[in-house]
Amino acid sequence: MIDPRVASGLRDLLPRAAIPRERILSRFRETFARFGFVPIETPHIERMEVLTGKGAGSDEVLRQIFEVTNKGGTPGELALRFDLTVPLARFAARHENELGFPFKRYAIGSVFRGERPAKGRFREFTQCDFDTIGSESPLADAETALVIASALSLAGAGGFTIVINHRGVLDGLLESLGLADRSGPVLRALDRLAKVGRESVASELARESSSGGAGLSDEQAARVLDFAEQGRGGRDALATATAAIAPMKRVREGVEYLNLVLDLLESASPPGRVVVDLGLARGLDYYTGVVYETTIDGYESFGSVASGGRYDNLASLFTSRKLPGVGASIGLDRLLTVLEEARRMGSDLSPTPVLVAYFPGTRATTPFGLAARLRVAGIGAEVYPEPISIGKQMQYGSERGRALAVIVGPDEEKAGTFNLRDLQTRKEDRGLDCSVLEDSVESALEVIKRERASK
Repeated sequence: MIDPRVASGLRDLLPRAAIPRERILSRFRETFARFGFVPIETPHIERMEVLTGKGAGSDEVLRQIFEVTNKGGTPGELALRFDLTVPLARFAARHENELGFPFKRYAIGSVFRGERPAKGRFREFTQCDFDTIGSESPLADAETALVIASALSLAGAGGFTIVINHRGVLDGLLESLGLADRSGPVLRALDRLAKVGRESVASELARESSSGGAGLSDEQAARVLDFAEQGRGGRDALATATAAIAPMKRVREGVEYLNLVLDLLESASPPGRVVVDLGLARGLDYYTGVVYETTIDGYESFGSVASGGRYDNLASLFTSRKLPGVGASIGLDRLLTVLEEARRMGSDLSPTPVLVAYFPGTRATTPFGLAARLRVAGIGAEVYPEPISIGKQMQYGSERGRALAVIVGPDEEKAGTFNLRDLQTRKEDRGLDCSVLEDSVESALEVIKRERASK
């Protein structure tokens, strides 16, 4: 007999986990559509050269790629996608004559990385991406932060903080220190500062490049870390950058661009907080401008639940046409882990809030027809398929999140009436005329919604 367990870092989803996922995904789709993003899909499997092209991902991410080899296939030819951004760049290049630009897309799907499994971190996980391709306007950058804020707010995330920076500021710092040729390992080390602390990052910066480090002197590492740690806040953080390394052209341009984005966001008054962090690097090599990371207030140790940035050169892997892009990804699995930990999963009614009982001794057509009437009226309804004891049917409905039960016994069937039971309080209205079924159920559901919202 085969062991039914799943491989390490993967999981099955029971209904109690899948239902809130679907609810939040519907809110994300609603948000993306409201801003003008349209859905696309790309394959889970891409050619290896697409995923590993120069600048497509950091060395760490590329080491985590899952290779795919079918029987008789060529080893190293195919792989599972590790994000949705590199496939988007390929997609935009392949269909550039059909899309029209700027092109705003969203995509929701599984991505795969050979990571060490941990709480909220899996080898297969769901990303919810949205991107604007073909625009270099700061409006697109500001809108990216606004979409993150709107989506998380609609999902009931509570307080959250969106941290932004511009890669030009960090690149300018490294140029001023003569470290431009080591930007990759330096930025990847900085990306871990909030997670592992200054001492660990300093050690990584000082480690020789042959051992996976950046090869910085102690003085250089201290300069980089001091700059990163002092530059967090609002406009004052940008003043820090200007005072420290203002002569560098890339720094001036980065600071000016960030000020434009902040002006736009202030005019829109997004939910949540937006702060500047001059140490924010984002580890992926393809970012060229503004970058974002988002954490839930009080649960920063879980890491970012939404991140992204501007990548103006990524599509150049696939086309000679300039296709600048900016976007972000919301990590659904990590967000759900945080919401569950914070007890913010919400108490929305199930999409199927009504159970229609099949009372012993009644005709099957009675509950079947009543459930159909409710669905036609736009009310989710499930009819129990077996005429077992009513107590067991009520337990079934309660365990599956049904709010109400419609009950018609032999006496009610003869009289053309029904009983309506609240499955949480067990309060029951009896002898209601079947002609008012839809109105009665809808009114009762509205009362339950108001009561839950007030708690």
